[in-house]
Formats: sequence, structure tokens, C-alpha cells
Amino acid sequence: MSHLADTQEDEGENDGDSREDDEPVLLFVEDNEELRSFLKIILSDSFHVIEAGNGSEGLEIARSQLPDIIITDLMMPVMDGLEMARRIKEEVTTSHIPIVVLTAKTDLDTQVEALKTGVDDFITKPFSSTYLRAKIESILSQRKKLQEAFMANLAAFRPGGAARIMEISPSAPAIEPYDDKLMKKVMEVMEQNISNADLTVEELVSAIGIGRSVFFKKLKSLTGFAPIGFIREVRVKRAAQLIESGEYTISQVTYMVGCNDPHYFSRIFKQRFGLTPTEYRDKHAK
Repeated sequence: MSHLADTQEDEGENDGDSREDDEPVLLFVEDNEELRSFLKIILSDSFHVIEAGNGSEGLEIARSQLPDIIITDLMMPVMDGLEMARRIKEEVTTSHIPIVVLTAKTDLDTQVEALKTGVDDFITKPFSSTYLRAKIESILSQRKKLQEAFMANLAAFRPGGAARIMEISPSAPAIEPYDDKLMKKVMEVMEQNISNADLTVEELVSAIGIGRSVFFKKLKSLTGFAPIGFIREVRVKRAAQLIESGEYTISQVTYMVGCNDPHYFSRIFKQRFGLTPTEYRDKHAK
């Protein structure tokens, strides 16, 4: 599996635009410059904060930077927060980004309208910085659970079957329709290339049909994996399924999942499951 054994570290897959640290990127869209400055100061210890003065600017930054979360005011010139949120949630490249609306309006109609655009939550003004931070951390924690839920659902990726994403229980964060469609396409490409040892990240990106930088950020947001790590995860999970079936030897499985180096395969398999392929086979033998 020559490209599975790529020596490039997953953390280095960044298309040249990652930061030195691993702080979440927070986009704050607000026309009040004083409030923007205040929130940037109180949040900059935990987040990489970028700013926009209205919804139009916020939309463009969201498209180019793909932040981890967006905090936006409701009433702004040029484009208000709800219109910006609606457009962000409608675009496949940005639909996964959680959005929190800040508003002085507390009426039910405003809240319903905000939720209909796809907004994830809203905070009424005035609010405490402690509450805002807790809300942001809660939403990012839910995003992490969504990543874990998706990767757990790779169990649906069965030999010989169509790649699909299993339905997530109602208690789990729901995958956005655009994201679901994108990940189904990714899994279809992986299904078609599972035994292809020469599959490259560039070929995967090309088959998906979106920009390289967007794909890297979108995949990391949805799965928690950069592309090389994602490909490796799919391959070892497929290998485990094949071993569990009891129909193939370890050597056959190694090549069926696109690995040309049995020693490397054994090492990454043990890293993932805590057992060598042989130990895993013996454990699941009936």
C-alpha cells in the first residue's frame, strides 16, 4: 500500500494554510467594532478569532477560511446575520459550519426564523462572556461527537455492498444533507479503490470534484481525519471486516485493502485495534 504508507504526517496535510497551533478558528461577524474588539480579547486565549463587519464580508470569509464556528449578530448593514446563515448552510462547502446568532430580539418568531435558516443556536443580548464561551465549547464538543459518530458508522462500509452512511440516532448531532451527500461520494470512491495501492489524495480529491483546500478542511471537520489518515482508517476497518468474515487469509486481506507491505499493514492494524491481524483473527474465530 505504497500511498497508505506515505511518510507525510497527517498533521502536515494542510495545503499550506494551517496555523502553528491547533486552536479552533472562530469567525465573529458584528458591525459594532467595540463589541468585536471586546470579544476578540476575551476569546483569543482559546480561539483563533477572525472578524467581519457585516454578513456579506462574513460570507466571503466563511467561504475562504472555513472556520470551525461562526458567531454573528442578527441586525447588520449590507447583509444581516440570518441571510448570511442561510447562504452558508445552503452551500456544500460551508454547510457544516455551526452558527450562533447574537440578538437583542427575544420573540418566538425571530427564534423560529433563525432556526429555519439552519442556525445551530442563538444567544440573547446582553450576555456574559462566560456563557458565550460555554456555548461555543458545547457546540464544538457536539461537532467532535459528530465526527466520532460518522467514523463509528464506517461499520456500514461492507465488502461487496454499496457504500452508505448509517442513520444516526436522534440523540446524536444530525449530519447536514449536503455533508451526507459529500461523504457518501467519498465512501463510494473509497469503495471503488479499496484494493488500489496507488490511490493518491489528489486522485481522491479529483473524484470528489471540489477544491483541494476545501476538501481537506471539510473532511477534517466532518471526520476528524486529514485525507491520508482517513484513507488509512477506511482501509484498516475494511481489513477488520474481511478478517472477521473468516473467508480470507491475512495475506489475502492485506492485498485486498491495497497494501503491498505486510509488515506495515500489521503495524498500522495493531495501532488501530490493539491486536495484530493474526490475533484479531483468532479472537473472532468461531
